[in-house]
Amino acid sequence: MHRAVLSQNQEEDLDSEASSRIFSTEEETQFGDTTGRSSGGAGSLTGSVRNRQKHRNDTEEAAIMALPEEKLAQAEQRARAHTASREGAPALQELMRCVALARISFGDPHWKMAQAHVNLAEGYLEIKGQTLQAKQHCEKAKEIMYANTQHPVSEEERKNILGCLMTMFLTLGKALMGLQNLKEAEQNLLKSEKVAAELRQAEAAPQAEIRRAGSEISLSLGRLYMKENRTEEAVKCYEKALCMVKLNKGENSMECVPVYRELAAAEQARGAHDVSIQHLLQAHSIVLTSTASGEEEGQITLALAEAYTSTGRDEDHYTAEKYYEQTLQCYQTEMGKEHAKTLSVLDDYCRFLITTRNYPVASKLLQESLPAKLSTFGDFSVEVEETYHLFGGIELAQGHQKAAYKMFKKCLGIQTFLYGSQHKKTRATQQTVKLLSKSPEVAATEGKTGADHLKQRPAFCAVIPKHSISGGTKANIYD
Repeated sequence: MHRAVLSQNQEEDLDSEASSRIFSTEEETQFGDTTGRSSGGAGSLTGSVRNRQKHRNDTEEAAIMALPEEKLAQAEQRARAHTASREGAPALQELMRCVALARISFGDPHWKMAQAHVNLAEGYLEIKGQTLQAKQHCEKAKEIMYANTQHPVSEEERKNILGCLMTMFLTLGKALMGLQNLKEAEQNLLKSEKVAAELRQAEAAPQAEIRRAGSEISLSLGRLYMKENRTEEAVKCYEKALCMVKLNKGENSMECVPVYRELAAAEQARGAHDVSIQHLLQAHSIVLTSTASGEEEGQITLALAEAYTSTGRDEDHYTAEKYYEQTLQCYQTEMGKEHAKTLSVLDDYCRFLITTRNYPVASKLLQESLPAKLSTFGDFSVEVEETYHLFGGIELAQGHQKAAYKMFKKCLGIQTFLYGSQHKKTRATQQTVKLLSKSPEVAATEGKTGADHLKQRPAFCAVIPKHSISGGTKANIYD
């Protein structure tokens, strides 16, 4: 009997399992049904999960079975996407993967291996600012290109090789300039310019891309010449870069603004202040007519304020003050009053007010900004030290030697903490404090130290009264 019951139970379990399988199959067939029927909802969800899992497995299998050349193209695409999104770490990781995949696909002596090294060098330089790593990868790419004796098999490959050489010399020149090796940097930048001219003459060459690279080459050469104080040559390079940017992006493009600023700085360095101001006004008009941010507008107005200040003409002071106020307003609106850049602009404005002898306004602005600097940078920071130094200069210019002494003394304490007692800034402030301490106004209150007060106190025996009568030796004076 027990066996019969057990057999009956097993048959029921098998029937229920079969019915559940049939029910699940019916539910799976209802996946994607949008009629709103209540039956099959859970089955549709299960089917959706299974389909997604199957699609994921197929994708992973396809990625595993892809050829190294396909993986290299995918890694290059991902690196470009991360770079455009300003995701530095993932972009560098993909560029490193490109080097490994290029070695697997083509081997060490191939030009595509050199191109992978060049791309990685450009990533180190532009994303991380690591000039030494960029130089090393460019030199590795140069070794590969010089060792490669194979001729290009097509015109398209020739253009790709020329583009690789152009980028290699450009990146190497910028890296060497960052390492202060200006002579070799100039040589590599000129080589890059020569390769770009050759590539421009190639059939069906990408002219827009060549102009973009050419503007970058001219800008780099201009910066190099500015480092060497060759302002005439720097101006020519900046003008050439500006023409290329205008041809590529248009005369009213925002990409013209930084070129105008560098061109204006070069003109100002050679004494052409009015020409410099005209370039900055042109950049300012582009910013006002475009969808620029408040920070970008503040940068160009600050450059205008500094340009009008550098002329040295009294009639330009009012215009410079107007642009300083606009700059401060732009930064305060965009970033807030306690942002580091806002406080830096405020210090520049206060220095201008000090040069124009507008001491009350400068002192008021510094006093209002001091709590924000203390909370943002800390008590012992360069920004707070410079604020006390400016305070001391204002008080000293107004003849308030006692107040100036206190401010310079606070400044000296922070400088000693930051730089040490032998630093040139600390020693200069020490000399100022020493000179101020000798003035009568300061010496009356601050000149006396604790040791000086002890020296001026009367002797101990002079303040103790005598209890013995002169001429007597009796112990008791009443005897």
